[in-house]
Amino acid sequence: MNIFIDPILFIQFLRQSIGGIFDSFFISCSFYGETVSVIVLMALFYWCIDKKLGEYLFISFCGINFITSFLKNALCIYRPWILDSRVKPVTEALATATGYSFPSGHASNAVNLFGGLILRGKYSKTLNIIFAVCMILILFSRNYLGVHSILDVLGALLYTVIVLIIFSKIFDKLEENPNLDIIISAIGLILMILVSVFTFAKGYPMDYDSAGKLIVDPVIMNLGTYYIMGLVAGILISWPIERRFIKFSAEGTTENKIIRFLGGFIGIGFIVKVILPIIGSNTALENFTGMFILGLFIMLIYPAIIKYFQNHKIEKN
Repeated sequence: MNIFIDPILFIQFLRQSIGGIFDSFFISCSFYGETVSVIVLMALFYWCIDKKLGEYLFISFCGINFITSFLKNALCIYRPWILDSRVKPVTEALATATGYSFPSGHASNAVNLFGGLILRGKYSKTLNIIFAVCMILILFSRNYLGVHSILDVLGALLYTVIVLIIFSKIFDKLEENPNLDIIISAIGLILMILVSVFTFAKGYPMDYDSAGKLIVDPVIMNLGTYYIMGLVAGILISWPIERRFIKFSAEGTTENKIIRFLGGFIGIGFIVKVILPIIGSNTALENFTGMFILGLFIMLIYPAIIKYFQNHKIEKN
């Protein structure tokens, strides 16, 4: 009996028994655990709702992704359907289920966002319940779709909650120690380099499937690591600069905030759909550079644009 695989086999049995009528719903839930989806939602809070909360979410995101990237590449645990041929994942979910399985990046992203909002957002009980339900649906979706084991999801949940608590305590000290952000960013950039070097230098299993194809290609894992580390580097470099030289405000009228978010959303979309394909994604440098630009845009470039409009009274008070 496999206590981590057997539960998803049971879920799979239920899924198939009802003809997969909830497949589309849980694929939609899973979408909101993807990296770009999560950073768009975190940017909404950062730009338009609560700047300090947004900073907390983004910096926690960096710390959590150090752990996720390190564990995936260090442990090299295969996906459930590779470990047990009885597992039949939902076909539409396979596009975002690449690389190693433990821990679940979707799960850690979801807990980062919604768990962070619950822990530090100071919202009403009703909103916190909504956040919790959203988080649980995303986590469960990875098991329902058959792309992660229970261990993958619970492991991500555990360390993400720990990181969120640690950073919550650190952020409590930011007001008293304004230069603490430089220390956090410097440590983060060192960790980014170490994780990147580790991912590049370590050995990987070279197992092949029945068609003679590598089950997990180390090159793909390297590209994925540099993709996320580029985003992390952009965030960590931009954060202290914005706090000292730009100092935009998330305040404004509802109309201003809607326009502000739509402008930023279009900017992220332009980078993801136009700039990243132009830069390319075939090398570590290309992946790192493209996502580094995205991190700069979210934490530095667009805040500077917001500040410009605020200074010139273009945004209505």
